[in-house]
Order: sequence, then C-alpha cells, then structure tokens
Amino acid sequence: IINPPAEDGSSDVIFLQQPFKYFGRTYNQIFVNNNGYLTFTEPLSAYTPFLDSARDIIAPLWTRLDNRRGGSISYRKDTSTAVLAQVTAAVKECFPNIPFAATSAFVATWDSVPYYNGGEVVTFQVVLAYNVHRSFILIYYGDVAETEQPWQAGYNTVDSASSLIIPAASVVELSSSSNINLTACWSFHVDGSPKLPANFLPFGNGERVKPRLDNGSSEAITLQHPFKFFGRTHNHTFVNNNGHLTFTEPLSEYIPLLKSGRDIVAPLWTHLDNRRGGTISYREDTSTAVLELVTAAIDQYFPNITFAATSAFVAIWDSVPYHNGGGVATFQVVFVSNVHRSFILINYGDIGETEQMWLVSGDRSF
Repeated sequence: IINPPAEDGSSDVIFLQQPFKYFGRTYNQIFVNNNGYLTFTEPLSAYTPFLDSARDIIAPLWTRLDNRRGGSISYRKDTSTAVLAQVTAAVKECFPNIPFAATSAFVATWDSVPYYNGGEVVTFQVVLAYNVHRSFILIYYGDVAETEQPWQAGYNTVDSASSLIIPAASVVELSSSSNINLTACWSFHVDGSPKLPANFLPFGNGERVKPRLDNGSSEAITLQHPFKFFGRTHNHTFVNNNGHLTFTEPLSEYIPLLKSGRDIVAPLWTHLDNRRGGTISYREDTSTAVLELVTAAIDQYFPNITFAATSAFVAIWDSVPYHNGGGVATFQVVFVSNVHRSFILINYGDIGETEQMWLVSGDRSF
C-alpha cells in the first residue's frame, strides 16, 4: 500500500495481523509517517527529529522528506513462507542465541524519496520481524544522500527506558555502517524480554496462546501421544496460568499445595497474572528437529536408559508478571515421551524475586 503524496503526511491506521511486542507493551496497530518513522498510537507529522520525545517510536531516518516531489513510501504485512524464512534467517544471524521463528513481518520502504529542501533522495527500509513471543527490528539502508537538514535514526520508548540513536557522524554513513557486521543493516531485539538460555527449546512458531485471565486455564488439550505419569496414562492435559499442569481437570488455585490429591506438574506454582503482560503458550511437537533435541537431553541426563522420543509437549511462560507486581518469570516445561517411557524437562530463564508463596514440584494422586 502506497502512502499518498502529502506534506508531512502519514498512513491511515494499519491493523497488524499479529500483535507486536515493543519493550513490554503490545500493539495491534501502527502508522507509517512520511518523515521517516513509525508510531503506534497515533500518526505524527513532526519533521524536526526528537527521539527523546515521550512516545514509542521507530525511526530509520527521521528528517523532513517530501514524497510530493518523487519517490514512494509504501508498506505491507507479509506472512509468505519465503519472506518469513528470509527474516528468520536474518534474525538468527544477528542473534544466534535467541530461539526464534518469525510468524509475521511488517515492511515499510522509503524508495528514492527527496529531502524537503531539495537536493538528493534517500532509500531505506524497516522490517518488523516477530512472533507471539519475540520482536526484532531490521533496518536496511540503500543510497542515502547528504543533507543539511537535521536528522536522527534509532528508536525510543514512551518512558525513554529503552532508546538508541544510531551513532553515525553523517547521514551518508548510514549506508556504510552497521551493528551486526553486515554493511548498511542495523538490527535490534525490542520485545523487552530477557535473552533465553541455550537449553530452552525454540518457540514462537505454532503455539496456542492462552487468553489473558486471572487464574485461568486452557481447555482440555488432547495429547497426540498418551503420557505415562507414575503408572497412570493420560490422554489430556491442562496448562494452568499459575504455573502448573494438570491432567484430569483445570485448576485455578494459586496457593501452592504439594499433596493436593491430584496428578500435577508444577514448574513454578505461584500467583501469576498474564493480564499484565507476558505470554503463556503451548504446543505438541513431533518434528524431527525437536525430537532429536529432547532425545539428546534425556540421553545426557539418563545415560543408562535407552530412549528415543516420539512426542514433546511444550508449555512456556514467557515474561509473565507476578500477581502482586514486581518482577516477571520465564520458564518452560516439556513432557518428553514414547510408548514406553516418559520424562519431564523444566527449563528456567530469568525468574524475578517475589514475596509470594511459591513451589516447584511434581505430585501424583493416591
């Protein structure tokens, strides 16, 4: 879609196909503003760059541009397999230690747009590459001509807690500099979540995301492969918001009780509140890549047990806040099984301190 030629113009509101996480806030819409930046809550006509302004903003090149004199400003939402593979590969190259698979890309391009005061033109592109958990910005620069106009490039947040100005001495240097050893490309991790440890299974592609509810639970999840749990075989599980999984019924309880008379797996049983942020999601995975990963993990931890996984059920609490405020918790539980054997893997990311009651456990009913 092409922005119409207009002095200091902006696009109409653009509704994203998938919400975009930006340093702890989640947006369902975006605006492409002619003067070289993206905003989320409203269009903006300002042409004098001021990245320290109190707003969430992404500015590949904030200066006064005039698409009435030529060039084009365009954007698209892209979920094609080819583009998602391309942006996933780009993010993995820049951030090899963060598990990521893009499920959506938003692309905005300024193609040969003249400066307002005459002279030469600029070409650049910004890509939002993201999934339900992770968000990245990729900025690509083409030919960027010199100008005497004021300009800035970078990003900022509404509270200025996360901000960056690209350190180029002149606007022309944008086409020859980088923060990732790829000339004319800058890349940033912007969802605000901590980097995940290497032992986490990749996520963000194909999970079911839990609705935002106080003390909520998933519906009954039918397992493709039954899971044996201390002599009982379960064909269903429930992912409960407060950090535990049950098999026969959902559970809203947030006060941890180990001997509760039920089969339960609790990677972190405490009062969590996904209404305030973060994501709780799950999937059952039988892909070769994931089965090889979990089989290798089991072989490492239980070297005397012959085992080859045929199913992995993965549930993730990604940066979910405690109910009483304060920090957030990131952790992952994996049911690894075949027709004979069952194992549980629990992986922890950043776990904030809390004064709430909490428990890490597994229990079976008697």
